[in-house]
Amino acid sequence: MATITISDLHVNAVIGTLPAEWTRRQQLILTVEFDYDAAAAAANDDLFASVDYSAVEKFVVQCVEKSSFFLLEALTAEIAHGIFEYDAVSRVKITIAKPGASAFGALISYSEEFFRNEG
Repeated sequence: MATITISDLHVNAVIGTLPAEWTRRQQLILTVEFDYDAAAAAANDDLFASVDYSAVEKFVVQCVEKSSFFLLEALTAEIAHGIFEYDAVSRVKITIAKPGASAFGALISYSEEFFRNEG
């Protein structure tokens, strides 16, 4: 099993429960990690037998940019669902930091791990 990590991905989104959060885009910082069976890709040196991390990164950016969720929980589930479109992916872990969420300057983040065979 192989793991790919896309970290420190800065994307602006409309997300939040407060009215002010819907009037402007705010920066989110994402880390996306996923496991997949890389045996065929390694044996054949074949991108098409792999999971194209560039395509995954592009999907994550597009998903976040079009976000209209209230909660980070919903956004992470949407991202994970899309990454599981790659049959070889067995686990996805997403961490989203929301720098503007704290009234006291703390960096608040939400993290969730998803497994292919779980509801």
